[in-house]
Amino acid sequence: MEFAPAGDISRTLPWIKDNGRSGYFLQHNRGKQSLCLDPRTPEGRDILKQLIGMADIFIENFAPGVIGRLGLGWEVVHALNPRVIMCSISSFGQTGPLSHLPGYDPIAASYTGIFDNIGYPDGPPLPYGMSIGDISTAVNAYGAIVTALLDRARTNEGQFVEVSLLETYFHMHDAAVQNYIGSKGEVQPTRFGLHHYALAPLGIFKGREKHIYILSIPKDWPAFCKVIEREDLITDPDFASVQTRAQNRLRLAEIIQAWCATQPDDAAIIEKFRAAHLPVAPVLSVPEALNEPHFIEREIAPAHDDRGLGEWRFPRVPMRFPKYPERRGLQAPFLGEHNTQILGQTLGFSPERIAELHASGVLFAETPPVGVKPAD
Repeated sequence: MEFAPAGDISRTLPWIKDNGRSGYFLQHNRGKQSLCLDPRTPEGRDILKQLIGMADIFIENFAPGVIGRLGLGWEVVHALNPRVIMCSISSFGQTGPLSHLPGYDPIAASYTGIFDNIGYPDGPPLPYGMSIGDISTAVNAYGAIVTALLDRARTNEGQFVEVSLLETYFHMHDAAVQNYIGSKGEVQPTRFGLHHYALAPLGIFKGREKHIYILSIPKDWPAFCKVIEREDLITDPDFASVQTRAQNRLRLAEIIQAWCATQPDDAAIIEKFRAAHLPVAPVLSVPEALNEPHFIEREIAPAHDDRGLGEWRFPRVPMRFPKYPERRGLQAPFLGEHNTQILGQTLGFSPERIAELHASGVLFAETPPVGVKPAD
């Protein structure tokens, strides 16, 4: 459901074509239907209640308390449909001192120490231009919902689940929190630049043409030393253990960087590590990734023909189900495009009733560009 009359804010995010169609919205909404209504009206709330009564899953991502003020809190939803799974997604969680505040991906990253751990030790925290928290929170919501559906299959009872952006981000700390707690504050997680503070070697090195990510897990240390032609380091007391390699990581990085400088090109560096079956990767730009043969063969960013954008490429959903091949030609909806279909076919509303709801402002639908075909 999209709020009338503006709809989802992502419809306004770039890239915007001259006809107003958003590539951002397309990437995240292919295959969905759009019902655009005003839930603040009695008629709008009644429509949502009827749909909830027929639904398996009800997801909302308003600020805590909003859904209750709309008359659709968990108690109401559960009474309407005892088998429904209700998932509330919020920035800070449904309770707590911060829960009432507005929040977005970078706000949660700021609160959870994520930004504080990105950058150089003598520099400021650095943001990044990706929706890591937003997307990961959605994946956590998916996992919670599927788990609740499994429980419902066993108990025939729905339940309320919640996921927050804040907790999703804090859960991403793989070592920082437990290192700080375990050391009783001696280890202060912070920015470490190109080379990881706790594991070495693990970081970015300069090749002759570009940058390369090189790492060694503990069991691979002897093989790693052989690749960089420094087998003496295997038993060197300064580098023989995980702890000493971390303590001397900058010296170790200088040794590895010096070896990189002796190689004829980046391809030689990468090939030597691959030949030893050790992890290594070129640090690719987005255009380079799009043209990487592996990406192309696996259609990680396939081409799609959108009704309003034309041919477009964007990241595909990473989950694959060979039993159910990916559907081609899925379209993102125009605002309110499926009002008539949802209300007519699902709830049995007459064309006259739907027209009245449009006229009164309960429903809203944009007019697609001339020549655009309706979605299937």
